[in-house]
Amino acid sequence: MSKLFKICDFGLKFTFFLFGDLRIEGFENIPKNKSVLTVSNHLSIIDPALCASAVGKESKFLAKKELFRFPFNIFLKFYGAFPINRGNLNLSAINWAKKQLSSKNNSLLIFPEGTRSKDLKLQKGFNGATMIALDTDSTILPVSISGSEKCKNYLQFVFPRMSVKIKIGKPFKINSISESKNKDLYDKITQEIMHRISDLLPKEYLKEENKKIIYKYTRTI
Repeated sequence: MSKLFKICDFGLKFTFFLFGDLRIEGFENIPKNKSVLTVSNHLSIIDPALCASAVGKESKFLAKKELFRFPFNIFLKFYGAFPINRGNLNLSAINWAKKQLSSKNNSLLIFPEGTRSKDLKLQKGFNGATMIALDTDSTILPVSISGSEKCKNYLQFVFPRMSVKIKIGKPFKINSISESKNKDLYDKITQEIMHRISDLLPKEYLKEENKKIIYKYTRTI
């Protein structure tokens, strides 16, 4: 883990200690000494930093290219960000993501919704995380964030007057797939990934009551 990231992470935790409230549950679910593909809901600009802090591995994540403007591009690079076109994973982004997962102890963070939820409810996920996980046989770590929607600008990184709760779920993997890979298959796997995230969220962040399902394409490990 880089010194710059450690400094940024310490600063974030310290400001929450002084001005806010940050609660993290599920530390025991984080796999030791291996890279994970972290998937989470997305409410605000502070979410990547919060997820990185909660998981505690070398942080890498994909961020929309519009954010990479000075001086925020410097901050994003401290957190291991790589620019992408929103809602569309190009080849260079996919290859970069796969490379991060091949390292020993990284956390590659992807928000499957593709952007921040405007109504705070969990949205339908895009298939980027599914495609990357299938190609790399990665361990997937589900995370939920609630309360971070109160962060409206970067100044609130310094004065985070908000109460945030992060829940880390049990890691899982995609089962061996015998059927041909196509959009319909990706959609079904993504639905299971999003359901695992929704299981961690308070009901006010869900569009409808979460129902128990039998997972066909993924398994808890």
